[in-house]
Amino acid sequence: MVLNYRPMGKTELEVSEIGFGLWPLASGQWGTFTDEQAMDLLRKAYDAGINYFDVAPTDGNGRGERLLGETFKDRRELVIISSKVGRAEGRPDFSPASIRASLEKTLDRLASSYVDVLQLHYPDAATVGNAAVWQTLEALRSQGKIRYYGIALGPGPGGLEEGRAAMRKYDLGCIQTYYNILEEEPGRKFFPVALEINQGMVIRAPHAGGVLESDPEAVRFPADGDLQVKDGAWVDRARKQAANLRWIYEGKGMTLSQAALKFILSEETVASAVPNIYREEQLAEYAAVSDFESFSQGELGEIAEQFRRGFGV
Repeated sequence: MVLNYRPMGKTELEVSEIGFGLWPLASGQWGTFTDEQAMDLLRKAYDAGINYFDVAPTDGNGRGERLLGETFKDRRELVIISSKVGRAEGRPDFSPASIRASLEKTLDRLASSYVDVLQLHYPDAATVGNAAVWQTLEALRSQGKIRYYGIALGPGPGGLEEGRAAMRKYDLGCIQTYYNILEEEPGRKFFPVALEINQGMVIRAPHAGGVLESDPEAVRFPADGDLQVKDGAWVDRARKQAANLRWIYEGKGMTLSQAALKFILSEETVASAVPNIYREEQLAEYAAVSDFESFSQGELGEIAEQFRRGFGV
């Protein structure tokens, strides 16, 4: 079992094609983890080949960043960390002063002099169009406090116009967006532009909030920001659609969870997919994804056709 690494677009970063998001460990919504339990899972993720960790100041009110800082303080240069600015106090604030203050707190919690990628956390169109925001990020890069900057779009599926405008205008290290086999719109509209300009994409919610995880209980976990727009009817429909996806993994030795990740990794501009990881067995399951054959163009075409038909639901 060897996890593949991919270039993050035109950056100099090489990231594991499966990343690790800190939200499930830090938020308390996927069960309660002591610091030692959380750090043990992070160390095991690293040992499994994961070198890309995505976090935000909002993950457990800074806890996610502290966990990363403590776990990797002796090998900081061996991991790639993306964090975020703009929502630390629960409401959006993308002012230059807020961006700088938020980053200083992040660096303190990470016990690091830099962040590999700093992302604007769910920016609206006005933020993306504000030159002062980008000047601040560029200044922080020139000071060596961040290596690259980017945007995390959301919550939920959205942010298409903001994302495409920023991609065209600015030198983004990565764009993080919501995308999975059941919810391909509008996320898939990024890929042609990303291919054209060699933009690195990071995908979150590859398992549609738990519906595509191998454990059917996964979807009972409380909604995070991406899922608050979903209701019971959506979950019921998504579960029925997932049941009609057996043909994409049966006979290949894959689980549904693995096939859902493999589908996302069929996009060459995707640098990393970031599933929810909160159990050790998920590490082995997701890290094994690199071992499987990629979907053929014919299979991808059939998936696209089935998507158009609502996967029979």
